[in-house]
Amino acid sequence: MMINRRMFLGGAASAAVLAALAACAKTDAGKGSGAKGGANASSVNAKDRSELQEGGTLNFPLFATIANWNQAQVDGNGVDLRSIYDFISPYFLDWADDGTPTANPNFLTKYEAEEVDGKTVITVSLNEKAVWGNGRTMDFEDIRESLIHGTDEAYSWASTDGYDQVENVEKIDERSAKITMKSVFPDWTDLIASFQPKELMSTPEAFNEAMAGNGNFNNDYFAGPFKVDSYDESQQLVKLVRNEKWWGDKPLLESVTFRVLDDAAQATSFANKAIDVLDYIISSDVYNQAIGRDDAEVRQNFGRQWRHFTINGTSGVLADKTVRQAILRACDRKAIAESDLASLPVDVEKLLLGNRFFMPSQKGYQDNGKDWAYDVEAAKKLLEDAGWKVGADGVREKDGQRLAFAFTLPTGAQATQNEANLLQSQLKEVGIEMTLNTVESNAYFKDYIRPGNYAMTAFTWQGTQYPMANIGQIYGKGSDSNYSGIDVPQVDEYIQKIATTADDGERRKLTNECDKVIWEHVFNFPIYEREQLTAVPKKLANFGAVGLASFRPENVGFMK
Repeated sequence: MMINRRMFLGGAASAAVLAALAACAKTDAGKGSGAKGGANASSVNAKDRSELQEGGTLNFPLFATIANWNQAQVDGNGVDLRSIYDFISPYFLDWADDGTPTANPNFLTKYEAEEVDGKTVITVSLNEKAVWGNGRTMDFEDIRESLIHGTDEAYSWASTDGYDQVENVEKIDERSAKITMKSVFPDWTDLIASFQPKELMSTPEAFNEAMAGNGNFNNDYFAGPFKVDSYDESQQLVKLVRNEKWWGDKPLLESVTFRVLDDAAQATSFANKAIDVLDYIISSDVYNQAIGRDDAEVRQNFGRQWRHFTINGTSGVLADKTVRQAILRACDRKAIAESDLASLPVDVEKLLLGNRFFMPSQKGYQDNGKDWAYDVEAAKKLLEDAGWKVGADGVREKDGQRLAFAFTLPTGAQATQNEANLLQSQLKEVGIEMTLNTVESNAYFKDYIRPGNYAMTAFTWQGTQYPMANIGQIYGKGSDSNYSGIDVPQVDEYIQKIATTADDGERRKLTNECDKVIWEHVFNFPIYEREQLTAVPKKLANFGAVGLASFRPENVGFMK
């Protein structure tokens, strides 16, 4: 479900557990909202500020409470927090419809890079007006502390991609820095898309614990057009108000709220006008409720989210690569996609996914899963050859061990429930027993998925403008976001090559080679891309189905 340098978990529990572990690109807030025009103008209802009224409240849903308010920390790496950060946290870059970045002048007055002696050298300068929530001016130390701890294992990073390539951060003046990478680093703009305050970044204790807990936010660590006003535990409601220390254009909205609701409650609340946004609609029931609201519309765009099954390969029967491969071959991914997306205004054939890094509409996409397509007889043969024999009850056994495991899913996640039920039936056909283990949604990632207290699950990753920048986050050895726990040295070699190869075509080639290795070892496997279907009030401007673009929160408002 995250847009920054990491992949984001898309919506911790609901919406079929959009764990859009935000694949770490660093931003969702950009300029695709301040002016008319652009490829996605209609998908965000782009309007000039002069056409919009001042005031009003925009109400969002959340899928779960916030485990940690630090988005760079693994427990904070979800789309729910990313949605809040869009309004309260500094994003130094704006993103165009095609995902290309430019500097946000509210934060950066200079950003550039050059290659020196085979190394990328980046220069950045901060706007002298930019301040943190406590009024302290952003400075060189914030830049430095945000970048130098990427190899410190005491920090529970959601992703160290890019940070682990920083060689040196030198002071130019109080608000400027020269950042030298260890080698060529083509995704350098991703690295400087956002910084955090030195008070939060300078020690692992602060990084990991300073904002851990549902209501443990700290406005001192934020710097956006809005700030957090309150968190109501009983209602699980976050309220944002205008930040009086904001130095840019005055926010048009007076306040923004975020309330925890499950799938069904979100649809009902939108229909009843209790909330104003349904992003990434994933079922026909929700879609029909959304279009049934008389003052609303559904805006549509390219999707960055993708559904997948993830397997814990560290223990039990799933530690056997052959068993994981058999599960993959026994899974009819097309049937699951068709069931999930039934009656939605999308072409399922175009959304079926054979790649973990490139979406079907992106340059570089190729179907690397063809050799692992649905084939029941191939799945049976894999198991037979590995010594798994069918028992009296139809479940395979080997050396006295049954071929059985539990699938963990959160409460209220209807799509995940659907996927689990279909997979359960498909695996039974080849002699694999899969039971379902439903857990409380707020505990799903923190207590089950992240610590590896599960065997198999399904959620959504949300990609970023940097499809080749997040490989180490999900598949690298020792990464806290490698939920499979699988360690393949060849993958780690590819991660380093891809991160430091300058030629774009060669990077795509290497990324696809890496993807093929991941298919073979079955860390996880993709099902389909989610097209972005976003329901909002018709009069809402500069927000909607943003695709690869970003929006400036101060420009979001309602038409006069």
